[in-house]
Amino acid sequence: MSEEEKDIVAITSGMSDEELAEIHSELNKDKHPPTLGFLKAPLVFVFLFGSLIFACAIQLAHTTNEFRVHPPKPAVNLTPEQVEEERMKRKLASGLKVYEAKCIACHQSTGLGQEGQYPPLKNSKWVLGDAGIISKIVLKGLKGEIQVLGKTYGTAIPMPPPPDLNDRAIADVVTYVRQAWENNASEVTEEQVAVFREEVSGRTDLWSGPELMELYPDSFSEN
Repeated sequence: MSEEEKDIVAITSGMSDEELAEIHSELNKDKHPPTLGFLKAPLVFVFLFGSLIFACAIQLAHTTNEFRVHPPKPAVNLTPEQVEEERMKRKLASGLKVYEAKCIACHQSTGLGQEGQYPPLKNSKWVLGDAGIISKIVLKGLKGEIQVLGKTYGTAIPMPPPPDLNDRAIADVVTYVRQAWENNASEVTEEQVAVFREEVSGRTDLWSGPELMELYPDSFSEN
């Protein structure tokens, strides 16, 4: 035991618990006299570092697109023609998706159909004629035989209307069919399909070929 420890034991050996507790209390009050005013400096540093972190966060938000994972594409000034071209690309892409989901099993990716059953859509008057023909077939289906490019189709299996297609989807797929496989017919709009839908709203039966030919004789004329 060191001399200092011996002195402490000698001083405190005759004291009661209350006296020892009072001495410890007094010692705690004066425990760190050199640190008086010490907290002033850390508070200043905390404020400075906090301000620095806030400023860095603002800067990062401006330079990292507000921390978004997918930054927006840079603005590009397009001509009206380019805007229209992009719109048509989106419409045809949408039409292709509908075609692949509802039509490709019968009419094939080539648009050539299946011999004797499902007619070709390429170079067909039923597709390239009045937009109402193909639109109304999609809306209400088709039954019976029809002549397409000199061959007979639909001898046994009727074509029911594809389910769950709204006016926009029909406009997209009909436009796609009228412009795919070197077809070159006009776009069909959602507004046109809405009119066609209203025209056939009371119809419960599938279309027959002769009915549609009677409705649109100019589309099936030889001229």
